[in-house]
Amino acid sequence: MPADPGPPAAPVVPGYVLEELLGRGGSGQVWRARPRAGGPPVAVKVLVRGDAARQEREAALLGELDHPHLVRLHEVVRREVRGGPAEVTLVLDLLAGGSLAALLARRGRLRPGEVVTALAPVAAALAHAHDRGVVHGDLSPGNVIFTAEGRPVVTDLGTARLVGDRVRAEVTPAYVDPVVARGGAPGPASDVFGVAAAAFHALTGIAPWNAADPRGTLGVAADGELPDLALLAPEAPEELVRVVRRGLSPEPHRRGSAAAFALDLRHACAPEPVRLPVTGVPDTELGATGAGRRTELTHQVPGRVRAAHAAPVPDGRLARVRAGLAGRLGSAAELDVRHLAGRLLHRAVVVAGVLVAVAACLAGAAWAGVSWGGAGEPVPAAESSERVAAGAGSAAPPSAPSDQPPPPAPAGTSAPRPAPAPADVPVADRTVRPADDAGWAAVLDELYARRATAFTTGDATLLAAVYVPGSALLDRDTAALLALRDQDRALRGFAPRVLRLDQVSAGTGGADGGVELRLVDELPGYRVEPTGTGGPAATEVPARGATEVRLVVQTTSAGWRISDARVEP
Repeated sequence: MPADPGPPAAPVVPGYVLEELLGRGGSGQVWRARPRAGGPPVAVKVLVRGDAARQEREAALLGELDHPHLVRLHEVVRREVRGGPAEVTLVLDLLAGGSLAALLARRGRLRPGEVVTALAPVAAALAHAHDRGVVHGDLSPGNVIFTAEGRPVVTDLGTARLVGDRVRAEVTPAYVDPVVARGGAPGPASDVFGVAAAAFHALTGIAPWNAADPRGTLGVAADGELPDLALLAPEAPEELVRVVRRGLSPEPHRRGSAAAFALDLRHACAPEPVRLPVTGVPDTELGATGAGRRTELTHQVPGRVRAAHAAPVPDGRLARVRAGLAGRLGSAAELDVRHLAGRLLHRAVVVAGVLVAVAACLAGAAWAGVSWGGAGEPVPAAESSERVAAGAGSAAPPSAPSDQPPPPAPAGTSAPRPAPAPADVPVADRTVRPADDAGWAAVLDELYARRATAFTTGDATLLAAVYVPGSALLDRDTAALLALRDQDRALRGFAPRVLRLDQVSAGTGGADGGVELRLVDELPGYRVEPTGTGGPAATEVPARGATEVRLVVQTTSAGWRISDARVEP
């Protein structure tokens, strides 16, 4: 059996010792690094080699910005590479407090006052950039990072561009401006939409746009029909809902400026400290107690005082999952959704009868439990695997925001309007066979990460981007997830991972056969916790060490998906 290859070799960056890979994405790798000349550690972002001159020009945009809520660029390092384009590296502040995306993954959603505290400074930072002719272009919770002291900082300005730049944008589909999703160039109004979309997620617990995979999500965004914010966030003050809705307007000129959004957000309700994770304090207590690290607004602005209490979990969870499965998986998953949803709901009732049975299912010796891997979140935020290039093709004009969530699609109906074809998609969503073991490892990383995200966020629809439609594993995982939701429970600290890929078998990966991957993964211990203030105590699920797994993947119209997996004896 081959030896564990270990972590990837650190790139060479003159003047710095790279110590730990923090994350990687479509535009490069982010490393924790130590200056050879001494000084505090920094974040080093090694960009994917391409147009070095353009990369340096875009980096210069960031270097000209000076704002307490924008990540600070220390220097740009250029290294010539024989026979190829130069390698450009950005040296940035190292941010240790985690991202807003990670916080939402752990807590579900924030209280209204916390949303004001976390995002009003972000809008102010974007206004500063806009005043200097620079737009971010891909603002999402993943690139709002907290410092160790709790100050929110906008990162990932490696995608920054001058206003009017027509270069195709790479976007995070769940938060993209509908105009950009249809192929338009990002502008200041797109950044306002991005902040408002992050606020929508923080208030409701879900991103504005959702579908089974990134392409589908981009298509939903291009249509421009949003769920009703007031319905999904009943505890949010009316003024806060009004401000966020305005920022999400399908008509860019109605969104207002980033400066106006920041000011209006601060006045919409009284800000309150954001409760950041802290060792020894359960995530479920952060929204209701004074425990945990706290972050304050840089400049407090008085607003209407509201009673502070934890946001409740809305009723009708299983009904919404049923609707989500029908509306988002539909023909994209090529299955009879109503029949599947009925079977899963029936199975969920049986499984949910005994919570211990759920935990046993998730942590059992069989691979079908939650016993395989995912990837940790990069800090500072490297691009997510869900990030794609916005299409440039034409699409139907957006509809006005709906007052009701979209109804479920009848069984057997066609899929939603096709999304504009992205120029680059995550490796797991490509239909071509990876060229080498590194390519297969990247596919595994994406599939593992999506499955972990489905369980930590409670979103069963995400599993359609993991499994072959109709597979027993899809049924089993969805039933377990529905059972957890029905019991008002959630997984915390669930972060399985692949340790190594040992063998890739011969195979076509087509409809008549799959590609067999033999790998070793592990599952650290995690917790099954109540999502509300009451209910049973948290359940500790012990770790499962390194385990040999035989996994079969097939290529579908949506990309590579898992059809079978078994723990090797």
